[in-house]
Amino acid sequence: MKLSRALGVVALLGLGVSAHAADYPSGYTKCVQNTGATCTMTGTRSTALGKNDAFVYAVKTGSFVCSSANYPSNTYPSSAWCSYSNTTTSSASSVASSVASSSSSKSSSSVASSVASSVASSSVASSSSSTTTSNQCVGGATLTNVTVDCGGKTIGTACSGDGEGQAPVFTLNNATIKNVRLAAGKAGDGIHCVGGNCRLENVVWEDVCEDAASNLSEGGTMTVSGGAAYEAKDKVFQHNSKNSTTIVENFSATNIGKLWRSCGDCTNNGGPRTAKISNVTIYGKVGDTVAGGNRNYGDKITIRNLKVQGYTAPKPTSSNPNQSSPKICVEYTGVTDHNGSSKSLGQTWNGAVCDVSTTDVTSF
Repeated sequence: MKLSRALGVVALLGLGVSAHAADYPSGYTKCVQNTGATCTMTGTRSTALGKNDAFVYAVKTGSFVCSSANYPSNTYPSSAWCSYSNTTTSSASSVASSVASSSSSKSSSSVASSVASSVASSSVASSSSSTTTSNQCVGGATLTNVTVDCGGKTIGTACSGDGEGQAPVFTLNNATIKNVRLAAGKAGDGIHCVGGNCRLENVVWEDVCEDAASNLSEGGTMTVSGGAAYEAKDKVFQHNSKNSTTIVENFSATNIGKLWRSCGDCTNNGGPRTAKISNVTIYGKVGDTVAGGNRNYGDKITIRNLKVQGYTAPKPTSSNPNQSSPKICVEYTGVTDHNGSSKSLGQTWNGAVCDVSTTDVTSF
């Protein structure tokens, strides 16, 4: 694990805190509630999620999404709060001390050891990684073989409705971008992954323009970890490249058409394309289906721990016992070179394309 990814290291401590502040530990600043909203901060800090004097902790760098998915093994409702420590640090020992000082149910040495070990292991693994830089965090940039930490900046270029063919705000070539917001009305075609393996970490789309991100890397993997997308009239994530994978984890979306779609009518269309969706929460409306893949091209969609607001599960006694609302996973027949339209074959559970069961999806 890279040092720059230390924000993803979660110390699952389940700690109690002093009684003076029910929604946040002593020495922390209360930020946003557990609804997928973004907590804005700078630097590397200890963060907490909880209420009523009970908290779980995580070490994060820069702005982050306040969601249960980012603090596993907890049962906090949307009324819980995220907060962050009032001191920044870059050392494992001082991060551990910050968390330990907030604990009253574990010894300081136990807490410090747990967090320090996690952060230290990230430091060792990062010794051969590419350099982290922030001066390339500008609209229209092409990032190659680097990790760019935008530190919570809001970036944008332009947006012409949801029309096709718009330029991306960032183009990634075997690169990572993290801790950035794409401005409403300026998000273009979002982020393109055009080569190698790309990582989008804690990226927030304030208002999706064309698509939030597109996987165009033949044989590569595009990973979206953390973050959130709002108001995607069509797709959030578009997947065009063949023999490639898109991973969406610990993510939230609000008012979308689809979360992920394998291209239905691309030039030289084919596959297979793989999607792995886990620990995702969807608020508001879904246009028709959460994810769709092409059966004739060998696509595979795996969905685990999906939460959908207002979701209605299939009713075995109905005329269409496989149908949920919204649909979760739909199989299509893809076409090539825009030769006709991609035909829907309907929603399936645990089928050739859709690796998802009814127990993988819950309503709230």
